[in-house]
Amino acid sequence: MDAKTCKAAVWSGRQKIDVRDVQLPKCLDDGLIIKLEAASICGTDLHLFRQEPPEPMILGHEMCGRIVEMGKNAAQAMRCYTGTVKIGDRICLYPWVVCGTCSNCLTYGIGACGICENAFVYGVPFEELGVGGSPVRSNSVEEAPYIKGGFAEYMYVFPGTFMWQVPEEMPSNVASLLDPTAVAMRAVELAMRSPGIFEDSFNLGSTVLVIGDGQVAALTAMIARTLGVQNIVISGFSDQKLALAQKLSQADVIMNSAKMSIEERRDIIMGLNHGKGADVVFQCAGSPQAFRDGIDLMKNVGTLIEVGNIVGKNTVEFDPARDLCSKHATYIGMSVNTASAFHKAFQMLCKFKKLGFGAIFTHRCTLDTLQETMLKGGDPDYMKGWVDFGSSI
Repeated sequence: MDAKTCKAAVWSGRQKIDVRDVQLPKCLDDGLIIKLEAASICGTDLHLFRQEPPEPMILGHEMCGRIVEMGKNAAQAMRCYTGTVKIGDRICLYPWVVCGTCSNCLTYGIGACGICENAFVYGVPFEELGVGGSPVRSNSVEEAPYIKGGFAEYMYVFPGTFMWQVPEEMPSNVASLLDPTAVAMRAVELAMRSPGIFEDSFNLGSTVLVIGDGQVAALTAMIARTLGVQNIVISGFSDQKLALAQKLSQADVIMNSAKMSIEERRDIIMGLNHGKGADVVFQCAGSPQAFRDGIDLMKNVGTLIEVGNIVGKNTVEFDPARDLCSKHATYIGMSVNTASAFHKAFQMLCKFKKLGFGAIFTHRCTLDTLQETMLKGGDPDYMKGWVDFGSSI
């Protein structure tokens, strides 16, 4: 590339994004550089945006871009599910780069995020990872290779990154949905493991409750419907987002928790499930009260998947005798995701013409208007935003 710098949206303070020129790095023998076409705004990005950054850095870990430069050994250094990559390919990524040599990687495999002791994540500071960060890679925009997040015109890709070649007919913003689709896919997979005491927790005849009206909730309901689940109920607080989630997933019932008591919601679910609560609850809202509601709306011998990852030092009222033992309930926390789940999600994204993933986007922006869009992240009409780099759809 002839250019020496590129435009990037640098997270520089609490709710502050500075758009500036950032140095383009030298492409090492085992690395590559992509020119971004689309980058989605994740709920994690919105959560981080409200905090002070540990260092100036580029957010964004849901992206699609085209390879414009490669080191001589890069094709062999990448972990591409769909073939050997080359210049000109459009790709989407698994945002975690794991070391493959720590005790956790050796025990659980190199395709599982959140457990590697030396992990690096594109566009996410290691302080958020829950494990040790990479000792040799920094997210700082001031340290080479500088462009390590998706909210920039170009991004550097490290060796060992899992990736997929994106078909030319797939819109770039749809390809950037790989990560949230994989989160939803993993949540449904966990329920499909039949963890209930009588192995009846999840099947095609199940009644499923999805708590939350955001992007992951909508995608979780969509995947459950695609797999043929009989009854799907979504609860949330925004009529606009609930309507969109229902349109995406063809959910049977939507419930506004702000307008209905827990008893009214329970009656609706019991009406669908022969007088019982939900067989499976996917808690995608990320709030303590939503977790408590999930317990109360779940049947005995039910399963609750905690997808929302409650943030901070919050507490939940929980009676082990009533809520765990007597209920014979199974609770599954979820933060670790796998490259194999991403691969299944990619295969589902390839059905974009049938499933209509693009409808999940409610806000479109550029790097220059990214801060303004992220400030709207809590609005009742906001489901998901994305950065359009001008060559996507």
